[in-house]
Amino acid sequence: MNEITNPMTTAPSDVDPDRTPRSIDHAQMRLYQEQRLVTLLSTRDRYRMIVRYDSSWWIGDREGFTEITSTTQTAKLDRWHERLNNGALWS
Repeated sequence: MNEITNPMTTAPSDVDPDRTPRSIDHAQMRLYQEQRLVTLLSTRDRYRMIVRYDSSWWIGDREGFTEITSTTQTAKLDRWHERLNNGALWS
């Protein structure tokens, strides 16, 4: 199987195993959004479940939002945020 079809069974090497990702419920994240403490990955509907709050990216699901602790994923999301909101990275 390739990496797309094979689910990850171990934590990425850039995640601190001693650090548990934080969780925030939807109501609390909405409050942070109203206070303008949250940055959306993009205003496009398909990306609204990924937000930046308190110097971290968070991903939302039915239960709430979970902090992304991978430094590699954070760097990728920073690049995507720039690209989605300000155009291609190479222009």
